[in-house]
Amino acid sequence: PRKDHSFHYLPYRTDSGFEQTFLKEVLSFDEIENLGLEVYYNGDRAMTEFKIKCYKKNGSKWSYVGIYTPDFLIIKRKDGKIHKAIIVETKGDIYKNDPVFKDKRAFMENEFAKKNNEAFGYQRFDYLYLEDTLSESDRILTTHNKTCEFFKEK
Repeated sequence: PRKDHSFHYLPYRTDSGFEQTFLKEVLSFDEIENLGLEVYYNGDRAMTEFKIKCYKKNGSKWSYVGIYTPDFLIIKRKDGKIHKAIIVETKGDIYKNDPVFKDKRAFMENEFAKKNNEAFGYQRFDYLYLEDTLSESDRILTTHNKTCEFFKEK
């Protein structure tokens, strides 16, 4: 009965200072309030239920590569239900080359949003990947542009 609701918990147990920095940055955007967006930390695997099963295509077959727990969700509700969501991953430079993560990232960037958007018939999902190697200004600009473009009313 509560599938269309989400809940915060405090204090957040973030994995890194980069996650804390991202959260402070995104919450400072005027568009979060002006567009009625909600930002959720999702990176605590023990607390969240939003997880994605990821697959890798090998020729014509798909093989399971594992569960992916993205760090953040930026959502917009319509009629009380989640209407649109940007799935955000913040990754430290030392973790970006993990082969299992690379497969999960490829699935998210190339398959997840495309397949789900087709199934829902509109741009319901987008994916934003940010590394801590980006400059602060590039990271903020990229996040701001993605948020404004994805959630603008058409």
